[in-house]
Amino acid sequence: MGSKAFCGEVWTNVHPEIMAAMAACNQEAVDGKVGNDGFTKRAEAYMKAEFEKEVFINFTYNGTAANILALKSMLKPWGSVLSADCTHINTYECGATEYMLGNKILTLPSEDGKLSPTMIEEYLQKIKNFKYLPEVLVVTQPTELGVLYTNEELKALCDYAHSKKMFVYLDGARITNALAALETDLHSMIEETGIDAFSFGGTKAGLCFGEMVVFLREEFAENMAYSQKQSLQHMDKSKFLGVQFEYLLKTGLWKKNANHANGLAKELEKKLSEKGLSAYYPVDTNMVFCSVTPAQYGRITAHYDLHYWEEEKGLLRFCTTHETTQELIDHLASLV
Repeated sequence: MGSKAFCGEVWTNVHPEIMAAMAACNQEAVDGKVGNDGFTKRAEAYMKAEFEKEVFINFTYNGTAANILALKSMLKPWGSVLSADCTHINTYECGATEYMLGNKILTLPSEDGKLSPTMIEEYLQKIKNFKYLPEVLVVTQPTELGVLYTNEELKALCDYAHSKKMFVYLDGARITNALAALETDLHSMIEETGIDAFSFGGTKAGLCFGEMVVFLREEFAENMAYSQKQSLQHMDKSKFLGVQFEYLLKTGLWKKNANHANGLAKELEKKLSEKGLSAYYPVDTNMVFCSVTPAQYGRITAHYDLHYWEEEKGLLRFCTTHETTQELIDHLASLV
């Protein structure tokens, strides 16, 4: 089996500064559990400081749980979810939304994972006689294909969704990469655009584990403690998650890691272009997709444990992370 470099963020080690923070946390007496410890409360305070209005925060171990916990709070039993067909909740979560919640996911075809009001309106017109009640629009920032929504595009989506009496949830597993690439902040990307709830990914930002679920509407947060318990996300030793987010937000490590990964993705795009390979999608963040020949595929996969993203297109995904180095970029390019 080849190297896991370029496979994705979950194949990296924990950032050493985060690991050190967890070790230091372990030397302190426990002062609370299930989110009531000092580390978690301070992490929440750092997140709340990003917004003008009050926000409501919960934590999960992983991204699938974050999506389920958020949607569970936002959906009625008969409500449906709208998303792009390649969205993570539809393709990589083993039908968790439909299995755990019983709510239908309605998917729209999208070449780059992005949606627009026009696309959604056309789709709604097609399904209006099928008795679905679209209640939550799910967008991913960046999309599964590494492409970004601008803040203006997010606002247009939110304005449209709200006009149709839908809420908007943003899956932010890689939101730190998006914030860094757009040189924006959470207030501008979330609060000013009208997003109703979002996840703030920690696992892909260098943490050992953990995601934040942030609601901007109080009614979604009314029963969070019960929902967290019922969703199997009750954390007794919560300080070990809280300290990671406290350090990530307090120090700005999230931005350092995101800029590093985004920058090396651009460097990889340049190196591959010099070898005649063009990126299939815009390299907005830390993912580079390229169509390769069978010979190139063989050379690359002899060293790196990668697989076709879309075999019929010969498409490979290269994902850069906080652990990616220039030497790795040069080596991968040499195999092309």
